[in-house]
Amino acid sequence: MLTPRNGGGPAKYALNAAVLSAFAIAAGSAFADDHRGISQSGEQKNMRRVGHVDLQGRPSYQPNVIVYPDGKTIAFAGTHGGSKPNPLKGGAVEQNGVIIIDATNPEKPVEKFHIPVPVAGGQSQSVRMCLGSDLPKGIPGHVYLLRNVQGSSASGYEVWDVTNVSNPTLAGEMRGLRNTHKMWWECNTGIAYLPGSKNVAPLWRQGQSMVIVDWSDPANPHYIRTFGLPGGQPGATGPTSTSLHGAISAHEHPSAAGKLARGATADDVIGNRIYAAWGVGDDGVMQILDRKKLLPPSLGGTWSGDADSPSEADLLEPQAGILHMSPDQGGHTSMPVFGLTPPGYQSFRDFKTRDIVVLASEATADLCQEPPHWSFVVDVTVENSKTATPGLRQEPNPWQGPMILSTMSVDPRVGEKYPRGNYCTRGARFGTHSSEENFRNPFYGRLTFIAAFTGGVRAWDIREPQAPVEVGFYVPVANANTVQPDGYMTNNLEVDNRGFIYATDRNGSGLDILELHGSAKRIGLGTDGGHRNGRRDDDDDDD
Repeated sequence: MLTPRNGGGPAKYALNAAVLSAFAIAAGSAFADDHRGISQSGEQKNMRRVGHVDLQGRPSYQPNVIVYPDGKTIAFAGTHGGSKPNPLKGGAVEQNGVIIIDATNPEKPVEKFHIPVPVAGGQSQSVRMCLGSDLPKGIPGHVYLLRNVQGSSASGYEVWDVTNVSNPTLAGEMRGLRNTHKMWWECNTGIAYLPGSKNVAPLWRQGQSMVIVDWSDPANPHYIRTFGLPGGQPGATGPTSTSLHGAISAHEHPSAAGKLARGATADDVIGNRIYAAWGVGDDGVMQILDRKKLLPPSLGGTWSGDADSPSEADLLEPQAGILHMSPDQGGHTSMPVFGLTPPGYQSFRDFKTRDIVVLASEATADLCQEPPHWSFVVDVTVENSKTATPGLRQEPNPWQGPMILSTMSVDPRVGEKYPRGNYCTRGARFGTHSSEENFRNPFYGRLTFIAAFTGGVRAWDIREPQAPVEVGFYVPVANANTVQPDGYMTNNLEVDNRGFIYATDRNGSGLDILELHGSAKRIGLGTDGGHRNGRRDDDDDDD
């Protein structure tokens, strides 16, 4: 059960929520939208709310979306720990888990089912889905959900058959893993990259490393190896390496067969890269991995070694590039964007095409009681200097390459133009958390979207990666379910193949479905002519 901070009973808790909601409405931070009949935040630019579900008041982490074989668009939302009544089951109290939402009509999303975690004390924050027709050993016509269970005796990962969104069934599981979190699942191979490590000897020093599993058969996961940064493996000495937050594989990118911008070898193609974010909120590392060197021959790779106790050489072999961040910044999400051709570069002789990573550091303290946290545009066009990258020479430092080009930063003082005031004083965290992770969203390569906690959802034009520009935002309003006194807190987001933005709230406010308007939409769809000196709307328009 969620409890208020700094003491106070349920009556005080409810009173705080009522007072805040009344203040928000009285101060003009919300108004009715005549067109859709759904309430809107008064704090928005080129972005509107089209739909909402309350997620049963459960504090939510990650949303994700898939198109079912029948054409329906189904969203899934993982949640943090605790328990709540489930109105779909007559109000029965269930441990927080994963909520299934039919979002086919984004204006009228419908919650269909809640899958609780199996044991009290656990939580299921992260979700990935695959079609059975894509998984090598899946059943065509079926849909599968991979989720983590963090904490409790059930800690590990589960695959559910969610073909029937009103009656999902457990298909397979892998228990005995600690420190599970935000995973990645390659649907066309079934390979899963899972934060965590085995909870048996030899124990990894860094519990939240990377467990690699062949989960091509939903019912029968096959353990491959555990991977991590040097210093995290069993038997290592010196400082323990930082934790894995999550990895993103480009193996299923629409241009997977295409060469990297400065690829030096035949294996330097988009589909042969994995981008791992380590450190979460501090001591951050962004690592680029050669997928082929990470996997064994049975899965098309070249690795052979000890699956549980690798040497340092084993851990360095698949590394294609690395960026060590400032100690006050962490690696939460590392989203690659390939083949950018910035208009501002076209008069130059070289480096006209760039590969970048949108790298987010997570803010972790309420009321800005910590260093500021940002999202970065990292240029990974040159991954390393181990080989003579075309047009360059080999450098003395073999890992010279990735560099931060720019920062996507929201000044907390910009909130002061709205009734709720400075973002740092709104009760919860302020700063970046995560970005979208869908290679097939229609805005890919032109816009990125950042969840900024009390700063809501922010849309950034990244066509000139050295100088991103914020072109839209939507900052939600607390509601009756919002935990107080912390208030609303936009936690994670995703963009579906239609361009709708799904934003979840860490403090129980539910899930909003948003859409772009005005100049942000034109930029995102590439219909603005590609010129930065074009019209910039402060108001929405109806295109």
